[in-house]
Amino acid sequence: MNEKEPIYLDQKGYEEFLKEIESIKASIRQNNLGRREAFNSGAGDGWDSPEFEEIERTSLRLAGELSRKLEDLDRIIIVEKSNDSDVIDIGDIFTADISTCPEDVREMTLKLVGSNGQLGGEIKEVSINSPIGAATYKKRVGDTCSYSVGDRDFSVFIKEKLDLQKEEDGPVKKLTK
Repeated sequence: MNEKEPIYLDQKGYEEFLKEIESIKASIRQNNLGRREAFNSGAGDGWDSPEFEEIERTSLRLAGELSRKLEDLDRIIIVEKSNDSDVIDIGDIFTADISTCPEDVREMTLKLVGSNGQLGGEIKEVSINSPIGAATYKKRVGDTCSYSVGDRDFSVFIKEKLDLQKEEDGPVKKLTK
């Protein structure tokens, strides 16, 4: 049997994961509220009721989601931030040159998170479980690492680690080296 990869989360990510499980359970309970009425509205076994059929489809989908999440619980490893200032760790913001070939290099500022990353923000968050997150986790400034997505290979040069500090005058965020 092929064992699945561990899922690395920080404490916040683990708590979010547990909330997702509770949310799925609440959705299952909500979905089941109309089950009896929908079944009874059909002529016979309930399967001739479109409402009942939809409830059953939704129930199966939610049960599958819940089952996968509960299986994933056994794979979770909670990681804690180290105090080494040169190492890329959970919560760190860093700049890196990412390339697929020497002619195609993009500088990116990323934040390594121990939960699901948010790509839409000012600074792109990458999960420690993503290919780039796993490749950069515990690497040092100046290191080069690589990762693959599908049939594409990427090289990552970690340029610097940044501190995100809030200016005292207002809510504006400022990156400092």
